[in-house]
Amino acid sequence: MLFLSNTRKINLRTALHWAAKRNHVAVVRYLLSCGADKNIKNKENDIPGQLTSNSDILALLDCQDKDFKKTELPITPGYLANPPFPYITDQNQRMMEYQQSLPMVNRLSAAPLDECELVLKARVANSDEKDFIEIEMDRKNLKFDVLLNLMCRELGVERKLVYKIRKMPNTIVRKDKDVKRLCDFQELELVLTNKAVSASSRVYGISDGMKTEHILY
Repeated sequence: MLFLSNTRKINLRTALHWAAKRNHVAVVRYLLSCGADKNIKNKENDIPGQLTSNSDILALLDCQDKDFKKTELPITPGYLANPPFPYITDQNQRMMEYQQSLPMVNRLSAAPLDECELVLKARVANSDEKDFIEIEMDRKNLKFDVLLNLMCRELGVERKLVYKIRKMPNTIVRKDKDVKRLCDFQELELVLTNKAVSASSRVYGISDGMKTEHILY
């Protein structure tokens, strides 16, 4: 049971004082309808109408704005005492705006990756097929031979027909340390020897670019 005119021992404040102080119009209206005493005073000798500047509440309590007395809360709420750092709020807002500006495809590709796998993009150089495919390497086994075998298998190319692996746009991958420096979604090409024009098992067409590339073997 709620005694509307009972006061709290800590500050002799009633529910009506509390509602008026926090400008809760609906609560003030409800308390008055239940018979709350609008003239009861707290320990500072204030009636509820002196704790608000809200015009609707002042009208309900039959008070005037000039009676308003600004008082400090006995405690400071945590959200006021410890507001978020501005730079954190701004940073979060900028991140949200950036993510919303990304095309849907980019947002999907930004999903968390498997930490155990290195995702690479691969294709055959100088072929009619310009698109890359994605291949995955075990991060615990980042070796040149493993990469070469993986690319040959995924692209359908015989290993003996490979002249070199090119890290786009212009770097040759030739040893284990080179492979360990690769990052996710690095673009790689298999550059084939001239024999690959007729011997490759991949259904790639060889473009004019192959004819202009100087290959020694």
